[in-house]
Amino acid sequence: MSSTKREADSAAPAGDSATPSKRPRTDQGPKTAASTLAATESNINKTQDAPSSPFNPKETDSPSVRGGKKDRGGGGRGKRGNGRGGRGGRGGGDSRSWGGRNTGKGEANMRQWGKKEGDSEGGAPTGEGAKGDDDKDKKDKLPKRKVAALIGYNGINYKGSQVNPGTETIEGEVFKGLVKAGAISEDNSTNHQKVSLARAARTDAGVHAALNVLSLKLILHPPEMPADSSFADWVNQFLPPAIRLWTTVRVQGAFDPRKLCDQRQYEYTLPTHVFLGPKPSSEMGKWLEKARSTPPAVDGAEPQPPITSPIIEASAEFWSSRPEKSAFSEDVEAKKKWRISKEALDQAREFVKAYEGSHNYYNFTVGKDFRDRSCQRVMRKLDISEPFVVNDTEYVSVSFLGQSFMLHQIRKMIGLTILAVRSSTPASLVPETFGPSRIHIPKAPSLGLLLLEPQYIEYNKRVTEANSKLEDLHKADRLSEKDLADQRREPLDTKGLGLTDKIDEFKKEHVYKRMRQVEEDELTFSKWLNYLDVHIGSDFEYLNPKGVIPASAVYKKGENPERPRGIVADANEGEPALPPSDDEGAGAGEDDG
Repeated sequence: MSSTKREADSAAPAGDSATPSKRPRTDQGPKTAASTLAATESNINKTQDAPSSPFNPKETDSPSVRGGKKDRGGGGRGKRGNGRGGRGGRGGGDSRSWGGRNTGKGEANMRQWGKKEGDSEGGAPTGEGAKGDDDKDKKDKLPKRKVAALIGYNGINYKGSQVNPGTETIEGEVFKGLVKAGAISEDNSTNHQKVSLARAARTDAGVHAALNVLSLKLILHPPEMPADSSFADWVNQFLPPAIRLWTTVRVQGAFDPRKLCDQRQYEYTLPTHVFLGPKPSSEMGKWLEKARSTPPAVDGAEPQPPITSPIIEASAEFWSSRPEKSAFSEDVEAKKKWRISKEALDQAREFVKAYEGSHNYYNFTVGKDFRDRSCQRVMRKLDISEPFVVNDTEYVSVSFLGQSFMLHQIRKMIGLTILAVRSSTPASLVPETFGPSRIHIPKAPSLGLLLLEPQYIEYNKRVTEANSKLEDLHKADRLSEKDLADQRREPLDTKGLGLTDKIDEFKKEHVYKRMRQVEEDELTFSKWLNYLDVHIGSDFEYLNPKGVIPASAVYKKGENPERPRGIVADANEGEPALPPSDDEGAGAGEDDG
């Protein structure tokens, strides 16, 4: 800016009307030093006449303090001079306008600033109402800290884990418990976003977690909490027995439980009798018999041997011992006494191993296209445990270790495994499902799915390294004991936090026992299979000895692969064919990854 322009700006009138668009032209006569000096003195006088600020001078927005810029109180465009009150002392005096352009009304508002209902005329609080306001202010000012809350839960009777107003969810129960415990103030009790609630993984309705991680800002020392009680024990008094808070761990402000999670480990427990082949008289049994039939020998050629496998042989033996028209409930009781052979279990293990690696799992979720890159997921390790018997029923557990999982992915992976093993479809079918052919894969019941833990490998390494540096500073007398304790962060490791025994006991009493009891009472897996076995249509024609997907089983564009295209035949002996319950919570998935 030229010196002539600067002189013109400094000489501009400083009244309320001196807005940038209405400043007088500077070319209406020559500028003299005397006129410039007069304008400056006028500005100074107006500043001295302005009402004084109720704030400490160091806390005002005056030009001499804010940003250290001395010229911002002057007049003229760019100097934010006299005129509207605002940033940089635009009013010429006190930088805050208080409801007007530093008029008498603004001064009156300024003098009443901070007055509360119940205050005396002079501003001193009076009566019980004023005391209540003071108590409320004091409570609202309780320090909040960002923490990782480690929780476990049984998901039966809850519509998923993620908070959803108007619906009973795990996070909703935890949030209400924290409010009752005083860990979340009343001002923040109506909106979980005010405490920055986030989670490592979302779980479907009915799905359980031995350990899940939430992050949020909490009051770690509520006034009502007894001095001899730990924070977790205090909060658990306000939670149902099916939900437990294991502990809270201080984390850094940028901590994101989903993005910083390196991998997640799940477990799916199911009765082994689901691997038995379908009843020969069922629609599924008839289809499999047709698919396994071998063509007759032609022109004296050797006839092909019948297709067989450990499961086919075991299923034929089982059903041959049953009456042809046995009732559904009678068949289920007989299935519970069946035990899987090592050869049949090896067949199941071979199938789940085919899932390992980085693949396109769009067929194992909903609402995704084959070209969607988010469908590419990494499965690091899958395995099936040795069988174990509980209440005369044999079970196995399938463990999943993956980087992340999509909505319904694990339940559909289990669903396909069960269908393929009981039909003796080879593991070569799995790579076929990663291709562009869209097929219908039913999701297994949510009852058997358990989130074991999200794992924070890299985060724990960084925390350990940072703690080591803090210790070095403390030893060198460069960090006080108080600052050391305040800046330390614990790794998110259940063993290091001493939670292993508590979590194992919770899984035993509140997850596994409850899970098996529900299966015995409601026959969840048997009813699910019964629904599939009476289905008529081509949807499951990919269950064949060759392990290929025929064109008849492929869903065309516009068809919904979540809805079977065929019909449901009559169930066995009058038993209703119950479809899988629509048990998903709104937006609930196996996790966010």
